[in-house]
Amino acid sequence: MENSEESLIPIQWILGNLVLFLALLTFIGLLVRKYIQRIKKESELKLEHQQVLLENSIEIQERERNRIASEIHDNLIAQLYQVKLLNNEKELSSYITNSIQTARNISHELSPPLIENHTLEEVFEAFLFPLRKQYEIEFLHTNPNGIVFDNTVKLHLFRIFQEVITNIQKHAKTEKFSVSLKINLNYVLLVIKDFGVGFQSKNITKGLGSKNIELRAKQIHAHYKFKENKPHGSKFLLAYDYSI
Repeated sequence: MENSEESLIPIQWILGNLVLFLALLTFIGLLVRKYIQRIKKESELKLEHQQVLLENSIEIQERERNRIASEIHDNLIAQLYQVKLLNNEKELSSYITNSIQTARNISHELSPPLIENHTLEEVFEAFLFPLRKQYEIEFLHTNPNGIVFDNTVKLHLFRIFQEVITNIQKHAKTEKFSVSLKINLNYVLLVIKDFGVGFQSKNITKGLGSKNIELRAKQIHAHYKFKENKPHGSKFLLAYDYSI
């Protein structure tokens, strides 16, 4: 009888451990399943976001094409028609000069001429220079380590900068704005302030200009936000960690 009871003990121990093992296996299976579902959901959200960005990118490209076409039609072609009708040599020379400048401006819009051979600070300064006739501009920049970026990064940062300045020109109703560009060993910090009417922060992300900024910031893994610039105006901040 005792031998019978003793022989049951190992069986009970084995069964108990087997039940425990099965329970543990089931628990691990549930965790793995939950993890896979989470990864799948994140992948779906990422793909959805990428699709939205792609659609926005196409929309922005179409807008740029239409804008450039309009610029050529409304300005350059109109000026050339005027040239065709002119007989006065002085007026003819003036219209030709204006037409050349218009063509140059359109060309610069498509591909900034300083990107390849100049620093980011120099590219910003070149863009701001003609605007100083109309605005009081403060441009502060530091780059103590002489960091030089490749052309792709420079172009993305310049286009973001250009978009913000263009928004100021169109909407801020200001005579003054400031730009601060700090380039340190690991990151870039860009701060642009205007002192105009400001904006409604809930509406700032609706325009195609903001979508353009989002797309370009995403390309270089930069982070940005718009804020109210108290007591007047708005503020744009961008941080780019290029050490990643």
